[in-house]
Formats: sequence, structure tokens, C-alpha cells
Amino acid sequence: MKLISRLFIKEWFKALIGSISALMLLITTADIINAFLMGRDGARAILEWSFKMPDLTGKMLPVTCLLATLFSLNKLKSHNELIAALAAGFSYGRITQIIATCSLSVVLLQFINLGYIEPYANNVKRSEIQRSRLSEGKYLTRSMVDGGQFWFKSQNYFGTFSSFDKKDNTLTNLQLFFFNPEGLLSHQLIATRAAFDGSSWTLINAKKIDQLSGNRFPIITSEKKVVLTLAETPNEFNEFESDLTTLNWFNLKNVIDKISQTGINTNEYFIMLHQKLALSLSCLVFALIPLGSLYRPNRRSDSFGMNVAFTLVLTVAFWLLFSSSLSFGQSGKIPSWLAVYLIPSLFLSYSLSTFVRHRKLTF
Repeated sequence: MKLISRLFIKEWFKALIGSISALMLLITTADIINAFLMGRDGARAILEWSFKMPDLTGKMLPVTCLLATLFSLNKLKSHNELIAALAAGFSYGRITQIIATCSLSVVLLQFINLGYIEPYANNVKRSEIQRSRLSEGKYLTRSMVDGGQFWFKSQNYFGTFSSFDKKDNTLTNLQLFFFNPEGLLSHQLIATRAAFDGSSWTLINAKKIDQLSGNRFPIITSEKKVVLTLAETPNEFNEFESDLTTLNWFNLKNVIDKISQTGINTNEYFIMLHQKLALSLSCLVFALIPLGSLYRPNRRSDSFGMNVAFTLVLTVAFWLLFSSSLSFGQSGKIPSWLAVYLIPSLFLSYSLSTFVRHRKLTF
């Protein structure tokens, strides 16, 4: 039985490596050709390709699991090895367990890719964009999110805030540090919330600390409202959210936990976090989808072309339904946890129900 198990494992991983290589070559060729058609030079085309690959790999790995199961079972059928294994007492349940276990390695790879490699690529990409903006003289700069705070620098002040609500155009836990022409800190403004009214910002429950650069003791005053004009607009503050994509999964979770304490709606952030888990688990789901062909071990009673067409239709349906579900979750029409896990759960239920209906040997 161990020999038969090794046979299934070997064929599955051989098909997986072949599928990854073929899809990687196809995607790389198409992306680089597209970059050349847009007038990019070779170095720029390769750089942009490297930034895209973690995201493209995240979408590619579930499909490769599907193809690995489909092609490995077809090869075993074509050599009559599948029907021989079943005749020798190797059960459907055992084969399903082997394939599910093999796919767990891809689940882990997918989580590492989406949780760590993709954020690192996004961080490098934003650094390149930042370097480009600095060379163009853009005044606004950003820092990597850490500790749940966003930092920015303008012409004569630094600032930090906890979150930005794009629906109400409000900042929470805003702090502004102003400095004089000599580069010394002159005064500081602290506010629990700042709202944009179309031309200026209104700081709510503000505290002002003056005389920070002098020899005298600082003066602290409090006001319920302070109207202030900043160089930044809500559109620019909205761009700060993209810094969340530079955090690995656990740091992102910590930041979202802190943002949720401000009282704003965190559905979009929750979906951003758990989408990585859902796409990782989808590798297992996709590996189990083609197992319907397992219950027709005789190659004469099964059509490989029909199996390919059926699984590809399911794949397209999965991505269409999954993206639609995420859109509904981000708009608040359905709960965020349901938006993330509904479609993978439905497809997993389909695979499990297929196994339950055919768990006994039938020839």
C-alpha cells in the first residue's frame, strides 16, 4: 500500500510542477510582451513583472492544484494503474486523503506567498514609486505603517493618524508637528477627529502645545474645534490605505485590530485580511474538485475532454462568484465573513458531497 501511495503522490506533484511551469511561462511571456508593446525597456519590464508575480501566483496556484489532480488521475487511468489500485483494495477515501494532504503543501505555500512575499513586493514597489515622486519634487511622503499609525510629511509639518474614513472624509487620532524655518519643532496639534468640509479641516476636541522650541515651558490650550488648512486632500489620505498591503498577515491583523477600536467600519480591512486565508484554502478546494472523475476509473467510460471542460467551467464560476461576493461584502450588503468564506465553502461542500455519494467502490 505504501508503494501505491507513493505512486499517487509522485504523479500529483509531477503534474503540479508541470502545471506551474506551463502557467508561469504563459503569464510571464504575455506580461513581458505587453510591457514591450507599452514602450517599456527590458529592465523596467522585468521589474514590473517581478512586482506582479506574487499577486498572479496567488491566483494561479489554486488552478494548478486543480490541473494537478485532473492530469495525474488521467495519467493513472490511461495506464490502467488507477483501476488496478482500486482492485487491490485501495479505497476512494484513501486516494482522496492523499490528494488532500498533498494540496496542503500548496496551501502553506499560498499563505506564505500572500501573507509575506506579496506584502514585501508591495513594499518594494511603493518604495520605487516614492523614489520617483521625490525626484519629481512631490511634497507628500509616506512611511510604512507600523503600530497602527500612518505617518506623512508635508512642507512645514509632520503628521500622524490612526485611520481615515473615506465615507465621511474624517481622520482619527490626528497629530500634527509643526517646525520653523530653522528645522526646530515650534508647536503641536492633537485632535481625536478631523473632518474635511470641502476646503479646510475641522479638528474636534483639539489640544495645542506652543513654545516647544523656546526656553520657556510649553503652553497647552484646549479647544472644541479648530479650523485648519492642510496641504493634503482626502484623496491623498485615502492613498495611505494602500500601505496596508505592505504588511505581512500578522502585522496586518494587529493594525486592523487597532483600527477597529476607533469605531469606523472595518469590513473592507477584514476582507483584505481573510481573503488571504480564503485563497490559501481554495488550493485544497480546487484539488478536490476534479475527484468526480475518480469514481469512473475505467478510461473507456470517462471522457478526459469533458472532465477538462467541466472543471474549467467550475473554475471560472468560482472566480466570478468569489469576486462578486467580495464586492457585496465591501459594500456592506452581506457580512464580511460570509463574503470571504461563502464561495470556498460551497465548492468544498460540493466536493465532499460527491465523495459521500461515491465512497463505496463501483465499477
